[in-house]
Amino acid sequence: MLAQIPFFAPVKFQITDGFAIHGFGIMVALAFIFGSHMAMRKAARDGLDPELINRLVGWLVLAVFVGGHLGDVIFYEPERLIADPLFIFKVWEGLSSFGGFVACLGVTVWFFRNEGRKRRRENVRRQQAGLPLYPSIRYWDYAECCAYGWAFGWILARTGCFLAHDHPGVITNFFLGVRGICEAHPGDISYACHDLGFYEALWAIPMSLFFLIADRKPRYSGFFQGFWALCYGAARMWYDGLRTHDVRWLAGVINQQGVTPGQVFSTVMMLIGLYVLLSRRGEPSAREQWVGKGFGDPVADRMAAAALQK
Repeated sequence: MLAQIPFFAPVKFQITDGFAIHGFGIMVALAFIFGSHMAMRKAARDGLDPELINRLVGWLVLAVFVGGHLGDVIFYEPERLIADPLFIFKVWEGLSSFGGFVACLGVTVWFFRNEGRKRRRENVRRQQAGLPLYPSIRYWDYAECCAYGWAFGWILARTGCFLAHDHPGVITNFFLGVRGICEAHPGDISYACHDLGFYEALWAIPMSLFFLIADRKPRYSGFFQGFWALCYGAARMWYDGLRTHDVRWLAGVINQQGVTPGQVFSTVMMLIGLYVLLSRRGEPSAREQWVGKGFGDPVADRMAAAALQK
């Protein structure tokens, strides 16, 4: 049998007797920093305003924790909510990635549509004053930057899950199995299990490289959003089949064990991703429309020119 990953305790840095900084929290913070940086760089390359991405990040942090917690409560731990109604306010306990996705999508749509309305009103005033118009703010253009950056941030976010061992799977002899984390044999290093957070972090690396290479030329708005949804849904469908402890739906209908909520949401995500790829294909790219057009947005023009020179 090939060597496997030895057991290590969940990473945390004890500050006081009652307070510690966990490795998971550090990696999530770094994920937002790195992901937003990559998204802002793409916005600059596409002739968009990177500062809008920067302003969105704070809302996304809130959406991840609130939406992720609500998703966990509703689909995974409803009995705990019944026993302790105040659990719904403990956003630091229990996170669902799909709950976070839905909340982030909703916040992103709201944010850019709201900014788009403000930009249109501003352009009306500029037109009346005889000033050059600023570029339009459109959801599809800016959401592409967010999806692009999300892929890079996901590497670090799921590495945080690996450091916390919060997604153990079935027992395995696979060389990437982690010893001592199996739910059926806690602390027993003679058993190794799949660590699903680790696998997602590994999956996100080639996905990010694909995005990095694909963005070398203009892509239609929806390309990165569609590919992320389609590919993540397919990968997550497989990961969830390795879980040992999860809520199961439709047991005895689809198969004997049923399916996890994650597998249901993965199916929906794949269908949405495929729809976006097919329906948006042929749409003009943001980069072809905005770069070098001289719309009078000093921030976007300056950042785009600097990015194109690199």
